[in-house]
Amino acid sequence: MLLDDKTILITGGTGSFGKKFVEIVLQRYNPKKVIIYSRDEFNQDLIKKMFVNKLGNKIDKLRFFIGDVRDKDRLYRTFQGVDYVIHAAAMKQVPSCEYNPFEAVKTNVHGA
Repeated sequence: MLLDDKTILITGGTGSFGKKFVEIVLQRYNPKKVIIYSRDEFNQDLIKKMFVNKLGNKIDKLRFFIGDVRDKDRLYRTFQGVDYVIHAAAMKQVPSCEYNPFEAVKTNVHGA
């Protein structure tokens, strides 16, 4: 299949879309590795615990990288050896984006 034996990176992997995407990929395919890239280490830890129960030994295919999509150097290092990138990192709360427009643009536009 398309994702079998591939390395997949998902930015914003601790968000609602990212969690479900990772779960579906690991249930339906046999990727070499799935990298969850997020600046939220707390949610990364929660996801690890959640997936241990749901995915069994497929948890070994998961890697968790701490990083921000606005950090180009970190992103470029993370891209090494990656076959597919799913970009799901974003500031999604409209009030926060309205109150912090420059941060929203840095993340949602430049970070993309």
